[in-house]
Amino acid sequence: MKLIITDTASHWFKKHLELQAGDGVRFFGTTVQPHHVQHTPDQGFAKEDDLTAAVLTVTKDGINYHINLDDEWFFSGMVTTVDLATGAERPQFTFQKEQPAPAATTTDSVAPATDATTGASRRFESYWE
Repeated sequence: MKLIITDTASHWFKKHLELQAGDGVRFFGTTVQPHHVQHTPDQGFAKEDDLTAAVLTVTKDGINYHINLDDEWFFSGMVTTVDLATGAERPQFTFQKEQPAPAATTTDSVAPATDATTGASRRFESYWE
C-alpha cells in the first residue's frame, strides 16, 4: 500500500480545507451497496487531525495525509495517487496494483501466516482482482 500526493493536490487541500502545518486529511474508499468496491477517481476525504488509527501517513507541505485502519482494506495492495487535473473541481484518485516484492532466493519454503482462530490468510491482498 502506497499513497502519493501531488504538489497540485496538496495545494488544493491546503486552500480549500484551510489547512495549517500539522493538520491532517484522512482518505477513505467509497462503496456501492451491496458491498461493491469501486476504485474510481472520486473517493472520500475529510479533514482529520487524529492519527491514532492511521496505518499509513504521508506528510507533504506540513499536512499529514493518512489512511486509517478501518479503510486499510480498500487501499491495500494499491498505489494510490491523489492529483488535481487541469480544470477539475476536486482532487482525483488513481489506483494501480502494487508490484509484488521480488521473491527471496532461498531453499526454504515459508508458508503465508494464517490467523489461528479463523485459518484466514494474512496475505488477503493477493486474493483481490
